[in-house]
Amino acid sequence: MSNFWTPDLSAECAIVTGGTRNIGLAIAGALHDCGASVCLVGASDRQALEDALATLGGESERVTGLLASVADEASVEGIFDHAESRLGTVSILVNGAAERPHKPFLSITRQEWDSVVGVILTGAFLTAQQLFRRLPEDRQGAIVNLGGLSAHRPATERPHVIAAKAGLVGLTRALAEEGLGRVRVNCVVPGAIDTTRKPGQSVPHQREQGAQRALGTSETVARAVLAFADPRESYVSGQTLHVNGGRFMP
Repeated sequence: MSNFWTPDLSAECAIVTGGTRNIGLAIAGALHDCGASVCLVGASDRQALEDALATLGGESERVTGLLASVADEASVEGIFDHAESRLGTVSILVNGAAERPHKPFLSITRQEWDSVVGVILTGAFLTAQQLFRRLPEDRQGAIVNLGGLSAHRPATERPHVIAAKAGLVGLTRALAEEGLGRVRVNCVVPGAIDTTRKPGQSVPHQREQGAQRALGTSETVARAVLAFADPRESYVSGQTLHVNGGRFMP
């Protein structure tokens, strides 16, 4: 009898955007541990990419990675070309790429708005299009979008992030309908997770509520993503799962 809790992903190839650190890297590791081939995508930090690849055992027939912008259509095509040439047909997509700056609403420029929405929401749209277009008709696929708690329980100084993350929930539902019977599309919304941010980046939940509740782990989020990536869960699509330790209860 197969392990009820652990999916067999040995026939799957996954792309994880934002996959070079924190939650994204934990997800990539979990997929890899379950047998999937994994392509990590980072934005610009070469050292972070190299470190992440080393965590998964280095470049191999089951692991690869690259730096690319998910907000650019040609770049996204290149991501899929890279993954397919090294690992095979992409059947799992995890959209974790994000920019999460903090800035007062009236100080946000149009360029800053476009940059955040471009990475989080447009990036998910572009990568999903590629998976839909390239997945063979006889294959099943899965997309998991990583949402944000602030999209459901707003915070200050993040209107561009909140709008983009809220948009992911709507995109998830729309794509679940588009992919009915072929591509499952779901959304995992992490709450306050113990992650490492870049120097100078503040973490709102640690400022406002860190003393009230324990922080979650990246591995907890990764296990939720695994559940949605499991090919056995063919009847689960269009759902939003909150992993937040009770900070928000829809």
